[in-house]
Amino acid sequence: METKVVRHQKGETEIPVNPQRLIDISGSAEELMILGIPFIASANTSMYDGTTVPGHLREYFDKNGVEVVGNYSGMTDINVERIAELKPDLILMNMYSEKIYDQLSQIAPTIMMNDDYNYVRWRSRFRDLGDWFNKRDTVDEWLAEYDATAAELSAQIQEVVGDETFAVLERNTVAFGSYYIYGVTAGPGEIIFSDLKLNHTEITPEDTWANVVDLESLATVDADHIIFTSDDGTLGELEDNPVWQNLKAVKNGNVYLGNNETQYNLSYTPEGKLMYMQLLTDAILNHINIQDAN
Repeated sequence: METKVVRHQKGETEIPVNPQRLIDISGSAEELMILGIPFIASANTSMYDGTTVPGHLREYFDKNGVEVVGNYSGMTDINVERIAELKPDLILMNMYSEKIYDQLSQIAPTIMMNDDYNYVRWRSRFRDLGDWFNKRDTVDEWLAEYDATAAELSAQIQEVVGDETFAVLERNTVAFGSYYIYGVTAGPGEIIFSDLKLNHTEITPEDTWANVVDLESLATVDADHIIFTSDDGTLGELEDNPVWQNLKAVKNGNVYLGNNETQYNLSYTPEGKLMYMQLLTDAILNHINIQDAN
């Protein structure tokens, strides 16, 4: 079996270049699928509920008998006992599971991703995987195609909206009455502002993934268009609220509703980001809600 020594968050580890019993608890299922690297178990469950397999991954998991052993972002525990029973030849993990690194390393060679919040800096994670498994060309080609698609979709949107501005909002399910205003660096904000290169106003943070604001502070959202997601895909308490009703985007009918489950499960990983970017584009171009887009 061909092996190589790779450097990662915990040092250097000798790994098989073509693992046959890989277990991924790092949230890298999509990347492994793109690279053609099989895995027997995964913690790539929903970022929304922590237990279910996201719809766009379910067919692959079912067809290949991929077993679920927890959630990669800490929403549910990693089943170390079951991982040991599966006798992996390589384990991929992230820093959410750092406390069990030593246990996992006793089971099989274990790599900890070099990004503490690896679902945010997805490109660097993808490139690391390409380097580790001698598939960097595949990664570079995929990213080039992604950027080309983003440029094409951006041109389509800008032909319709011109220089108009966008804001990306989410109803905060943890603290009732508060809202996330997404920045340009992660998730749906990254897709809208960094990938599609749409304009934003000063309310959009440049240096953090999101700001949390209360309802009254929504009065400062002066964008021409608003992407808004919530658990149930509705405005909820904002429906008849005068602060909300007075916003420019609301007055002009430029609000695109979506649900948090779709957003969480798609907007942080390669194939998911591509899918969500296409949904957002369809919603904006056809002036429909995100959940009605194709």
